[in-house]
Amino acid sequence: MPLSASQIPIVANVIKSGVGVLTGTTAGSLGADTNGKTIYTAGSAGGRVISLMASTNDTVTINVFLYIYRGTTVVPIGLVNIPLSSGNTNAARFPVDFLNGTNLPGLPIDNTGRQYIPLLANDVLRASTIANLSSSTSAWLTAHCADYQ
Repeated sequence: MPLSASQIPIVANVIKSGVGVLTGTTAGSLGADTNGKTIYTAGSAGGRVISLMASTNDTVTINVFLYIYRGTTVVPIGLVNIPLSSGNTNAARFPVDFLNGTNLPGLPIDNTGRQYIPLLANDVLRASTIANLSSSTSAWLTAHCADYQ
């Protein structure tokens, strides 16, 4: 259906990115905004996360709870496993792709066949770990996003 003369198209064309760093102090509770780290905050017209990658230098596998924080409401997205040293060594040189179609089933799919995370105005994409990370280790969640305008 074409737009009328008074309608303005809304497109996701303001490119943004963000990084959330998870450490030993980011253990949270499933379904709660406990110790969550912000990865990306959507703009005033909303946004979409088009890429979400995770790397870690931890020597054990970690589990990351991903959620949207909307005002005071936690909107769970899912739990993703990050294998030890993902994206950090030659043996495990690839980061984990959260939006690969397997890790977070049920997300919408764009016109290129890729999953994305839709966000309403001022939604905050956050993450926490289920258990503390090993001492002096971290996990980095990098999001590439687009704000609507």
